[in-house]
Amino acid sequence: MKPEGMFMKIDTPELRKAHIDQAMITPSAVFDTPTEVVEAKCLTRRQKIEVLKRWELDARALQRATDENMTGGEHPPLDEINEALSKLDPEGSTPDGFGKAPTKI
Repeated sequence: MKPEGMFMKIDTPELRKAHIDQAMITPSAVFDTPTEVVEAKCLTRRQKIEVLKRWELDARALQRATDENMTGGEHPPLDEINEALSKLDPEGSTPDGFGKAPTKI
């Protein structure tokens, strides 16, 4: 059970605005998998890409922390995130709102 004030994952494709806002900040708080983001009928293509790019940034940050011997929970599914992004934006032409974040693979 999540602490009070946190959103529970939802099972329906219909998200309330609060859930959409939460997905833009912490995608894994709303969606179980990146595939669910792709299939969400309530999000625009642009919103789906933004949610997935946020999830990717989170995954890369956790990967960097792990590389520096800092543990931090369950590893986000980076390969699945990249596959979902490729379905929505095959050319990778949609900019995100996060600027150029350093990445380490």
